[in-house]
Amino acid sequence: MYNDDTKTGKVTRYNQSGQLTQTIQNDNTGMGLYRQPNYITENNNGDVVVSDSIFPSGAVVVTERGGRHRFSYTGHPSGSELQPWGICTDALSHILVCDGATNTVQMLDKDGQFLSHLLTKSQEMGVPWSLSYDVNTHRLWVGLWGNNNKVCVYSYIDTQDALTDEYTHSTDEDTHSRDEDTHSRDEDVFSSSTPAVEWR
Repeated sequence: MYNDDTKTGKVTRYNQSGQLTQTIQNDNTGMGLYRQPNYITENNNGDVVVSDSIFPSGAVVVTERGGRHRFSYTGHPSGSELQPWGICTDALSHILVCDGATNTVQMLDKDGQFLSHLLTKSQEMGVPWSLSYDVNTHRLWVGLWGNNNKVCVYSYIDTQDALTDEYTHSTDEDTHSRDEDTHSRDEDVFSSSTPAVEWR
C-alpha cells in the first residue's frame, strides 16, 4: 500500500473476513521499510517479499512473517541501480525479480544473495514486467512490456530438484555446494532455451 500524500508505503495483512491483522511498515529503529511498494509475494519460509520500486533505484525488501526486517537487496553488485517490478518465489525458495534497470530477471537465494540472471537483454525479450511461478509444472510465466507485449513461459528447474527434500535435510555446506551446481546447470539450460509457450 502506497500513500502518495506522505510518500510512504506499508504492507497490510487481512484475514478471510477482511479484518486487518498485521501492518508491516518500519524497521526496528522506526525507519520506514518501503518507499513505493508495488508487488508482493510470500516465500516458502513465510518471509514477506516486496518489490519497492521508486526512481531512480529501488530494492527488494524482505521481512519475516512477523514483520522483522531481514534484508534489502539493491542490485548486483550491491548498491547498483535496481528497478524491481514483478516478483515471485519458486519451489526452492529462490526469489525471482524483474529489473527494469537492466531488463533482466534476477535470481536470489532466500537470504538475498545474487545467484544468476535468468533472462537477459541478449535474448531480445523486451522488458520483463511481471512474474508468476507455477508450482505444479515448475514453469516461470513472464509478462513482457513494450513493443512485444507478450507472455512467455519458461522451464528452468529440474522437477527432481523441486520435489527432493535434500535441501531441507542436508548441512549448510552441502546445500551451498548443491545449490551452486544446480544454478550453474540451470543457467546454462535456461539461457539457451526458447520459450515453452508464447502468447502475443
